[in-house]
Amino acid sequence: MLILNSVLVMFGLSLILGAMIAIFSKVFEVKKDPILEEIVAALPAYNCGACGFPGCEQYAEAVFKKETPVNKCSPGGKEVSDKLSELLKKMENK
Repeated sequence: MLILNSVLVMFGLSLILGAMIAIFSKVFEVKKDPILEEIVAALPAYNCGACGFPGCEQYAEAVFKKETPVNKCSPGGKEVSDKLSELLKKMENK
């Protein structure tokens, strides 16, 4: 009987804590700009560091903030550079 009570208490606590995590994840969700997400998607996602950043997401953030040029992604080449330029123009027209 003691084991059954313990299991039921732990199950109830896990349900309550799971519900709290789900609610808090929606309440405190950090919204990202859709243009930034498009910039990340345009990169090849090699995370090679050839651009001087540790990964593609950090490079995308720097491009989004206009802290670095769009042509630093050597694996992506001219195609990625053109796509990033197009996205930045789209952002300026917003």
